[in-house]
Amino acid sequence: MARPRPGGPALAAALALVLAAGEAAACDRPEGWTGGARIAGDLWTAWWRSEPAAIPVGAHFSVRFHLCGPPAGRVRVRGWMPDHRHGMNYRPEVTLNGMSGTAEGLMFHMPGRWQLLLDIRGAAGGETLTAETVLE
Repeated sequence: MARPRPGGPALAAALALVLAAGEAAACDRPEGWTGGARIAGDLWTAWWRSEPAAIPVGAHFSVRFHLCGPPAGRVRVRGWMPDHRHGMNYRPEVTLNGMSGTAEGLMFHMPGRWQLLLDIRGAAGGETLTAETVLE
């Protein structure tokens, strides 16, 4: 009877996940980017910036983002007001091109504390990255 050898597909998958998590932790600002902010999670790290840079109250804006970590299959971008327990009235359209993307059609319709949420899903799992901003 043959004994199972250490390694194989399970070890390769675990090693790939560890390497991707290390890549996420070491995520540098994308070349040519000015401004923006970094959000770090367990699997992914994201650089993001809004356009315009100052998020307006009651007007549409977009978000550009770049991810580091394992391949992302789907990204959803949304806004949430934790103090009021509600989100946006609009669903942005997200375009993902490799590890970079754009979310068009966001609107924070009132002043206050907002969270920008990036819901990321891929073969390695799922994670939500959160950035906070206060609009006056």
